Amino acid sequence: MKQIQSARFWIGKKTLVKDMTVYSLAGKYIEKAKNNLITMQILSDIQSNKEARKLLSIPENYSSDEWVTVSSYYAMYAAALALLAKIGYKSSAHAATISALNDFFVKKKVLDKEYLALLESAQLTKEEVNELANARENRETAQYEVTKTITHNLAETGIKNAYKFVERVRVIINKM
Repeated sequence: MKQIQSARFWIGKKTLVKDMTVYSLAGKYIEKAKNNLITMQILSDIQSNKEARKLLSIPENYSSDEWVTVSSYYAMYAAALALLAKIGYKSSAHAATISALNDFFVKKKVLDKEYLALLESAQLTKEEVNELANARENRETAQYEVTKTITHNLAETGIKNAYKFVERVRVIINKM
């Protein structure tokens, strides 16, 4: 896994910015995450449903695993953006989002003291943030790899992790 920069690094690059207007978008990001989960599940189901494949004229050799993996990552990413929005931050880069989650929700290096109490019950584990970082790498691998076995394994892992991550974020946001 790539090294995670600090949130301060991304703030300095203006890739992670304090923006209280984004606060109201947390729910919309969660909805986007849920839609990505639905897309992920539809693509996964199509992979194994022979009747659906026939009805949709999907060739036998078609595999949706790449896009299952991509959808699983984007479900997790939208959920991560929801968490940042909830504390008034906007991210314009995937690496910045992962760094912010690590600093604000794992290490509790919140830059504004007013949010410390708010975040007391809103903790992610290092493993949960690593799942997002790994999902990002898996998405890249699935998009550029041509080995079906590797892509299928990434898709299966992505499905499990995406559901778990989005649900964890939803619980945290409801506590905030």
